[in-house]
Amino acid sequence: MRTGNRRLWLAALLAVLALAGITTAQLVPNRHRIESTLTDRSVQALAAAGQSDAAVTFTGRDAVVVTDSDAKADQARRVLTAVDGVRAVRVTVEAPIATTPPTFLLATGHGSTVLTGTVPTAEVRAALHDAATATFGAVDDRVTVAATVTADPLLTALPSLLRALPVQADDFAVRLEGGTVTLSGTAPEETTHLALAAAVERAGVPVVDRVTVPDLQPRLSAVPPLEFRTGSAELTEASRKSLREVAALLESNPSANVRIDGHTDSSGSEATNLWVSRARADAVRTGLIGLGVSADRLTATGYGESRPKVANDSPEHRAENRRVEMTVVTG
Repeated sequence: MRTGNRRLWLAALLAVLALAGITTAQLVPNRHRIESTLTDRSVQALAAAGQSDAAVTFTGRDAVVVTDSDAKADQARRVLTAVDGVRAVRVTVEAPIATTPPTFLLATGHGSTVLTGTVPTAEVRAALHDAATATFGAVDDRVTVAATVTADPLLTALPSLLRALPVQADDFAVRLEGGTVTLSGTAPEETTHLALAAAVERAGVPVVDRVTVPDLQPRLSAVPPLEFRTGSAELTEASRKSLREVAALLESNPSANVRIDGHTDSSGSEATNLWVSRARADAVRTGLIGLGVSADRLTATGYGESRPKVANDSPEHRAENRRVEMTVVTG
């Protein structure tokens, strides 16, 4: 090829390339504008038809719509076909992914703590695990992660609640289910329950509190009987230890009030027995006050020989009738 012809051919090729570049530079932005405009029109038309959840995209003037049912697909096709500027409509039906709310359970008992449930992300699982171990030490973590689990604001608040729980709490559970956090189980004494309630308040998590506290009366009755030196209102050394046990029970159950009843056997005169029973009941009350129990929680009454447990017909029975009884008063 001659040099002159080669130069002409090269110049023509450069001109064609330049023209193609100019055309592309003009067409691409214009196409994007068309697609954007058609998308806006289509989204508005679908929303007006009640399909705000349908997804629509454009390639040029051709629409692709994703909806979740055949009925919606037919409607979307009719709606978009009527949109000015749309050339073709292709509709895809995709069934929505079934989702479930999160669940979580922390259960303590017999010296162990177990975590179960299903949460939406590994980050949520780690936050719950770290909060539980910060309070209870080693935990048996059986929580699973599933992408189909929905988020719940309570999942964000739960770690602060777990960190605030009293370490001594045992035999109880913290459960998230159905959008509600529930505390359940048994607190060993009232002060533990109060500590749980305070932890909930600090964490700011709304909960349903179903924690129960065992009846104090059986534990109070299980304390070894209070005994006195013969003919006096002075407690024996062993009974002073029993009195300290009673005081500890009342300290850990601050809402309980106690009635202290003194009784004797039928030996001696009724007047003397009445005085002795009152003196012994008062001695118990005074002793408990000295151990820190509030005086307004205690009442003391002496009944003398008027309320025997058994007949005063033997030394053993008379010993059984010489007693101080403590009864938890409610209301």
